Amino acid sequence: MEEIIRSITQAESEAEAIKAEALLQCAKIAEEAEAEKTRIADKCEEECKLYRERGVAEACAEADRQYSAALETKRAEAAAHADSVIKNTDKVIAEIVRRVTRGNC
Repeated sequence: MEEIIRSITQAESEAEAIKAEALLQCAKIAEEAEAEKTRIADKCEEECKLYRERGVAEACAEADRQYSAALETKRAEAAAHADSVIKNTDKVIAEIVRRVTRGNC
């Protein structure tokens, strides 16, 4: 009977030792997981920052291209309009010059 009690006591001691070792391993694994989580979060934050900066730079470049294209289009339209207005003023200018030079104002 004493041997059975000793065997149970020894098994309980071994179980306590296994449990203590498991708790230490659990704490170690949790610490490593926390460190990995922090590393991954930092990496993701840096990647997001780079994506954001790249996106802003690309958007600015595209906006500049569109602005330049629109500006060139409007300049061409304005020049064409100015040319058409100037063509229509030749008759009026000739009439004004004729009146001024002949004295018939």
